[in-house]
This record gives sequence, structure tokens and C-alpha cells, in this order.
Amino acid sequence: MGRNDNRAGTAQRERDEWQLGVDWARWLLAGNHPQPLTIYGLVLEPGEVAYVNTPAHYARLYRGSGRYTTSGGFIIGHPALVVGALAANAAVNASRKAAAKRNTELMWRDLQEVPTVATNYRILCQLPGRGWLSFYYNSVQEFYPDPANWRITFGFQEAEPLQLAGLASPTLAVLTAWCVLGSDRWHGEPGIQPLLQAAYAPQIDPNAVVGEVVDEERRQLDTGEPPQAR
Repeated sequence: MGRNDNRAGTAQRERDEWQLGVDWARWLLAGNHPQPLTIYGLVLEPGEVAYVNTPAHYARLYRGSGRYTTSGGFIIGHPALVVGALAANAAVNASRKAAAKRNTELMWRDLQEVPTVATNYRILCQLPGRGWLSFYYNSVQEFYPDPANWRITFGFQEAEPLQLAGLASPTLAVLTAWCVLGSDRWHGEPGIQPLLQAAYAPQIDPNAVVGEVVDEERRQLDTGEPPQAR
């Protein structure tokens, strides 16, 4: 497959995922609730139901410790060799100090793609070596959905900010807006307005060829079925 074919495939996937987010918005605007998704292995809390299960690009915003170790020790030998070794150690220590200083800067860290589950209570992300981490909606203090740029940012009371990105962002943006802000306020969130505007707009010809995923989602809406969770 050539480079142009890859770009065309990516563009089609983006259109399909954007349309899926629009379909979710249309479904919720009609007063419907997300349909429970059956998942296995992950044990949920009493009364908790899963809505979406998808890969997402995970990142956390925090500062590094800035710690570093110095290179040194006793050096014995010819004076010229000793001076050279001392200069080399000084250069190594200066480089480590500079790297440690950069490490204290506030930046997005731990970037990786992880399995992500959105429920009616929380978002769960499975990190290698750490297992499932929970981010509860009732702990969210800041909420910045940005599906136009394929990302969502959450700020919490007692945890580092979380950013989720990737093709599932339109769906997650609509769903988490509904969960975080509530069914009476979610549609006023500015970040998801592009999706809402598309949801309010008249639907295009259902016979148009816009991709298998979009056709299937539209068929479900026309028959009163909810958009399919992942």
C-alpha cells in the first residue's frame, strides 16, 4: 500500500470516527441514555455500567523530580590523564544537571496508547505495570473536550491532569460531557459544539457512500437503535 493510500485510509477513519461522535450526540440530544456495553475481566462497582471500550493515547501533566547522580571518585595516574578525566567528569555532571533541570519543567509525560473504558462513574486506563487507573467524574474540576483536535483534557482535585487523545476522541468527548456535566448541561459545553451542530443538521442521504461504519451507525439511528459502543 502506498503513502497516498495510507493517507486516504487515515482520512476515512477520521471521518468515520467523527461521524460516530455526531451519532452519539444525536442519540443523547434525543433524550436517550447510552446503552450498556458487556465487558469481561474488568470488575465494575455495584451499579456501574460500561459504555465505551477503546484504545486511547494517554498522558499526564506533571513535573519531574529533578534528581540526578554525579560522576566522580578518586583518579590516580599521570597528571595529564587526571586532568582529562576530571574534565570529562565535569562535562558529564554538567550534562546531568542540565537534564535534571529540564526534568522539573511542567510537561505532558507518560505518553502511550492504552486500553480505555468509559463507564457511568469513571474513566479507566490500563497502564503496563500499573494495572487499571480510575478517574472518577465526581473528582473532575476542569473539563476541556477538544474533539476538533482529537483530544480531551481533565483536571482533578487531587491528581495530575489527564489527557486522552486519538480517533475515539469525538465519542469520548460527547459521552464524558454527558457524564461529567449531567444530562441537563452537557449540550452547553463549548468544546463539543462542532459535533452538536452536525447532530442538529439535517442528515445526509442515507444511500450516500460515506464508509461502512457511518452507514451502520446511521441505520441503527433510523431504526431507533443506539450508536454502537466499541
